[in-house]
Amino acid sequence: MKFDGKELFGKGEHSLEVRSWRREGVDYGFAGLDGVLSVDLGRRERKLKQRGWLTAESVGALMRLMEEISGYIDGQSYELVDGGGICYGQVRMDSFTLLGSVTAGNQARCEYEIHYTQLS
Repeated sequence: MKFDGKELFGKGEHSLEVRSWRREGVDYGFAGLDGVLSVDLGRRERKLKQRGWLTAESVGALMRLMEEISGYIDGQSYELVDGGGICYGQVRMDSFTLLGSVTAGNQARCEYEIHYTQLS
């Protein structure tokens, strides 16, 4: 997986859950007429959730990687490319969460979850 053209997530286990686009509309009712007039206001955003394991050669390197990823929670939109090469444009990183503790052995690793919003 690549985010902003960078291989931030290495070769570990990663999954991306892509939800459907949200649509918005408004219904108008008129006195004396049965039913409503429904106006489609178009497609809005959709949510994406990424989950997996971050790995690095040391705990210090893993901490620096987590800081770099957290730096993308800046309100800007970027390009996300999944493991299959599918590109998602105009993606904003909303949250980055560790799911447990950092473990170290031959390499340091931790489980994570990221929530994105694809704007268009």
